[in-house]
Amino acid sequence: MSRTAVSERVRLFGIRHHGPGSSRSLLAALDEWEPQAVLVEGPVEAESLVPHLLDPEVRTPVAMLLYAKDTPRWAAYYPMADFSPELQAFRWATLRSVPVRLMDLPATSMLGLNVVGGRGSEAMDRIAEVAGFDEVEDWWEHLVEHRSDPHELFAGIESLMGALRESGMEIDVDGDDEEEEEPDERRKVSSDEFEAMREAHMRRTLRQALAEGYERVAVVCGAWHVPALKHLPHAREDDALLRGLPKVKVGATIVPWTFERLTFASGYGAGARSPAFYDLLWRTPPEEVPSQWLLSVARLMRSEDLDASPASVIEAIRLADALASLRGRPRPGLRELRDSANSVLIRHEAIWRLIGRRLIVGDRMGKVPDSIPMIPLQADLAALQKRLRMKVDDTDRRLELDLRGEMDLERSHLLHRLALLEVTWGRAEQVVGKKGTFHEHWRIQWRPELTISLIESSIYGNTVAGAATARAVELAAHASSLADIAVLIERVLLADLQEAVEPTVNKLQALSATSTDTGELAEALPPLAAVVRYGTVRRTESERVVPVLDAIFTRLCVGLPRACVSLDDDAASAMAGRLDLVSGVVRLFDAPEKTAEWLSTLESITQLRGGHALVAGKAERIRFDLGAVDGEHLALRLGQEASFGATAHDTAAFLEGLLDGPGAILLHQQALFQAIDDWVTGLDGAVLDEILPLIRRTFSLFTKPERRQIGERVTGGRSLTAKVVGIDEGRAMRVLPVVRRILGLPHE
Repeated sequence: MSRTAVSERVRLFGIRHHGPGSSRSLLAALDEWEPQAVLVEGPVEAESLVPHLLDPEVRTPVAMLLYAKDTPRWAAYYPMADFSPELQAFRWATLRSVPVRLMDLPATSMLGLNVVGGRGSEAMDRIAEVAGFDEVEDWWEHLVEHRSDPHELFAGIESLMGALRESGMEIDVDGDDEEEEEPDERRKVSSDEFEAMREAHMRRTLRQALAEGYERVAVVCGAWHVPALKHLPHAREDDALLRGLPKVKVGATIVPWTFERLTFASGYGAGARSPAFYDLLWRTPPEEVPSQWLLSVARLMRSEDLDASPASVIEAIRLADALASLRGRPRPGLRELRDSANSVLIRHEAIWRLIGRRLIVGDRMGKVPDSIPMIPLQADLAALQKRLRMKVDDTDRRLELDLRGEMDLERSHLLHRLALLEVTWGRAEQVVGKKGTFHEHWRIQWRPELTISLIESSIYGNTVAGAATARAVELAAHASSLADIAVLIERVLLADLQEAVEPTVNKLQALSATSTDTGELAEALPPLAAVVRYGTVRRTESERVVPVLDAIFTRLCVGLPRACVSLDDDAASAMAGRLDLVSGVVRLFDAPEKTAEWLSTLESITQLRGGHALVAGKAERIRFDLGAVDGEHLALRLGQEASFGATAHDTAAFLEGLLDGPGAILLHQQALFQAIDDWVTGLDGAVLDEILPLIRRTFSLFTKPERRQIGERVTGGRSLTAKVVGIDEGRAMRVLPVVRRILGLPHE
C-alpha cells in the first residue's frame, strides 16, 4: 500500500478535546467528506460505552471511566461535554450508521504503565505571544472557537503541529487523564515513550481499517498527533514499540462529571478555561453569544440585588463589539465580554467570583441513567440513594437528620457506612444549639472521584452494608490501639453493622485486658461512653460494651494516681487533658457510684507526693465542678501551694490547673478570689515579672466579659470603661465643619 493511496483514503481532523469551534468545524468536515468509518482517539475498551453515551437520558458533562479491576486506583477518565468533538463524532456516525472505532492504546496496557515526567506547553505560549495574545486560551479561541470558515482549519492545524514537532518543541495538548496518586509497582515509562506507544497503536488501528476496504476513513484525534498519523511506517516498526506491554483486567463505566472538573484549574491537563462559556458558544448562534452572555451577567447581578439596567447591557454589548474590532477579532470573545462588563456593568469586584463560578466555569454536574453499566456496589448505592430520596449532586449543602424518624435514621446509617468505606460523600458536623441525642448534621457533596473510592471498596462486598461490615472487621483485626478500636466500635454501631459488633467488641476486650497505658485507656472512654449513652436512641445493641467500659473505668481510677507522679510540664499538660476526658465521661453517665469512685481518685491525685502542681490544680478544679469541695477549700489549697518553701513557678502551675475552665469561679467564690489576690499582691517584684507570662496565659482563656468583671472587682467595683476628661470644646468645634462635609451634611 502506497502512501499516496493512504492519504487519498484518509482525512485527519486534529481537534481540541473540549472546543465548540473544533466540534462545529468537525461536523462540517464530516458532512462534506462522508466517511465510511470514523476512528476516534480513545482506548479501545471504551467502544462498548459509546451506545450508552448516546442514551437520551445522559446529561453531560460525563466521563468514561476505565480502571484496573484488581487495583481500581489505577484509573483513567475521559470527560466529555456536548461541545466535545469526540462526542459529536460519535453522534454523527451513529445517526448515519457509520462504524466507530476507538484507536488509542488499550487501557489494558495503558493502566499498567506508570508514566513519569511530562511535556510542557512552552511552544503554544510562544506562538500565542507572537500572534499578539497574552494567553494561549485567547489565541485558540480566536483561531478556532469563533472561526466562521472552517474549511482550511484542519489543514492549518496539521501544518502548525508538523512544524512544532519538526522543530523539537513540545506541547501538552492531550494532558494526563490518569489519576496518579503514589508510586507503585507498574512499569515506568517516560512521557515520550508513552506517546510513541499511543501513536503506534493509532497507526495500527488505521491500517486495520484500510485493510478492511474502507475508502473514506475519518480520524479524529488531538491536534498534536496528526503529523504522526500522516504517514504510515512499516507495521513491524509499530509492532516493536507495542511488544511486551503489560496486561491488566479492565472495567469500564460512565460517571457524572462537572464543568469545574473540565478546567485546567482542576488539574486536568486537556481542560478548558471556561466550560460554561464554551457551552454557550456551542448552543447559541455566534452573533447572539455576546448579548446572551451579558444578559446572563445582568440577571445574575439582579439576583444579588445589584443594579444592572437594560441600557447598561446594551452599552456593554456595543463596547464588546468595538473592542473586538480594535483587536482584530471576528467577533467578541470572552476577553472582550469581560472587559466590557467590567467597564459598564460591574461595580463590585466580588461579583466576578460569582460570575466566574456560574457563567465562565459553570456549576453543572452531569447525570447518567440506571441503564449505564455499574458494578453491584454502585448499583446498590444508587438504589439506596433513590429509596432514601438523597439527591446526588456536586453542591456542598447541609443535611439535617432527626434520628427519631425511620427515614433519617437510615440516611444516617448509609452515610456512616460510606464513611467506613472512605467514600466521603458526607462529613459529620457537630450539632450546635440542639440536643445531640436525636440530631445529626452533615455536609454532603458528591465528587466524581468518589466513584473510584466506591469501586475500590467493591473488594469488600456487593452491597454497601456488606462491604462496610467486611471493612470494619478488617480494621478490627489490624487494630493495635485501644483508642482506635474504641472509635471503630462507635462507628460500627453508628452505621448499624450488627454483624461487625462481635469481632470489634472481642478485639476491644482483648486490647483492654492487656493495656497499661493510662493515656490510651482515657482516650478510649469517650467513644465507648457515647455508644452506651446514646445507643438506645439509635436503636443499636450496645449492652456488650458496658462490661468493657466499666472495666476500663475501674482500671483508670486505680492507675491514674500512680501515673501522675514525676511528670514534666508537657506530660502534666497531657495528663490534665486526660482528667478532663474522664470527667466528661463521668458527667455523661450521671451514675452516683461512678462519680464517687472518680472523686476518690481525684482526691488521691491532689495529695500525691511528687505530683505535678498543674495536675493537682486540675484535679481540685474538677472536684469543685462536681460539687465535692467549695471555694473556701480551694482558697485553703492555694494558700498551701503558695506557702513558704513552694516555688512561684509551681504555685502558678497549680493556679493554671485550678482556673482552667469558666472564669465565673472567680466572680462567685469570694474566698478563692481573695486568696489569689493576696498571693499576687504579696509577690516580690522580680518573682512577679518571672511568673507574669504564666498568669497572663491562664487569664487570657477567660471570655472578654469575664475578664472585664474580674478587673472591675480588682478595682473595688469601679468600672474600667475608658472615660474622656478635660475636653477642649473650642478645639473640638473646629473639626465639625470638616466632619459635616465628609458626611455630606449641610453647613450650619
